[in-house]
Amino acid sequence: MTMHIEQDRDACRGCAVCVAACRKQHGGVAMSTFHKSINEFINCTACKDLSCIRVCPTGAMHMHFMGVPVVDADECIGCKKCVNACRNHVPQMIDGKAVKCDMCVDRQLQGKAPYCVKACRRGRLRLVDGIFSK
Repeated sequence: MTMHIEQDRDACRGCAVCVAACRKQHGGVAMSTFHKSINEFINCTACKDLSCIRVCPTGAMHMHFMGVPVVDADECIGCKKCVNACRNHVPQMIDGKAVKCDMCVDRQLQGKAPYCVKACRRGRLRLVDGIFSK
């Protein structure tokens, strides 16, 4: 199993504070989205086929040792293959480079929860198979 963030959709109120926290911490770019019409938090689920990694011609999209696909911006050539391959439409193109949710692995390595999980005061998001998994 790879690391991912789960949402309790039945209990979620749809406030989207999770996405706002992400956007604030990433210079105005949200690495996840929230679809209010279906009350769903969308971020990288590190799916089984890892199509984003499989199609990347340079290896810029790769598996972090903590179990989540991440992008090395220095290696990304902006081909958009990962963007087109992702069934959840998670990778985005910003300034000609792919960016995506990395589940705040750097924060986790510092002993902190991902921004979106921390921001959800009602506990409707939870990290699975990460440092802060319950």
